Amino acid sequence: LTEETYKKINVKGKVEYTGTPLRDKDDKIVYNLQNIDHAYIDLLVAPAVTAIASAKLNDRHYRFLPADVPNYVLQYYNARSSGQKLDLHIDSHIPFMGEHTNMMQFVFLLENSDEENGCTVVVPGSHKSGQYTDRDLKNVKPLTGKAGDLVLWDSRVWHGTLENISGRSRWALIATLSMWWVKPSMDVVRSMKDEIYQQCSDQQKQLLGFCAIPPVNPFERNNTKCGYEFLKPSVKDYHF
Repeated sequence: LTEETYKKINVKGKVEYTGTPLRDKDDKIVYNLQNIDHAYIDLLVAPAVTAIASAKLNDRHYRFLPADVPNYVLQYYNARSSGQKLDLHIDSHIPFMGEHTNMMQFVFLLENSDEENGCTVVVPGSHKSGQYTDRDLKNVKPLTGKAGDLVLWDSRVWHGTLENISGRSRWALIATLSMWWVKPSMDVVRSMKDEIYQQCSDQQKQLLGFCAIPPVNPFERNNTKCGYEFLKPSVKDYHF
């Protein structure tokens, strides 16, 4: 599905996305997987993902939903097959110390990932440093894996990728999940296709951000957070 989608998008040659950095010019990327097929959303509510993400990212004081259901949201969701080396970086935007994170990456490997085809590298323990990355650091750990594996990390972890020197693809699905109050990197809510929204469970709609839309005025709601009862039957019923 992912390879077919990439070919359809790039049928007339590789699409140049506005703002794409030069380091990504050799990568194959499919953006906004949640808007391509409902099956991609189903992956994000798999029991293992839900259990881990709930333990790490749920707001214990959310109140508008039961304590035993997720209240974290989707930041962005892409497929990527890497090309050039990606320097060490963090995805949490700012480094901070502490036991609690507010964002995590969940990576579903569609193909084997190894040092020759540009696997992810990390600096173990770096999420506790409270520092931005040292891109000259050589002591990095490769995260190799097999097709079907799930790899995940705290978004404060220093991570990057090796250069893909194999000539082989390395497709993976990369979902970034965050606490509900973190501004998403893509406007998942307003870009949602109604035909996919209609297939979503209440939990999936909440995951996509539909329980964390800022109200237009205090008569609609006076809190960004809300429960399932505020979900609307159709995306068309929301007034953006």
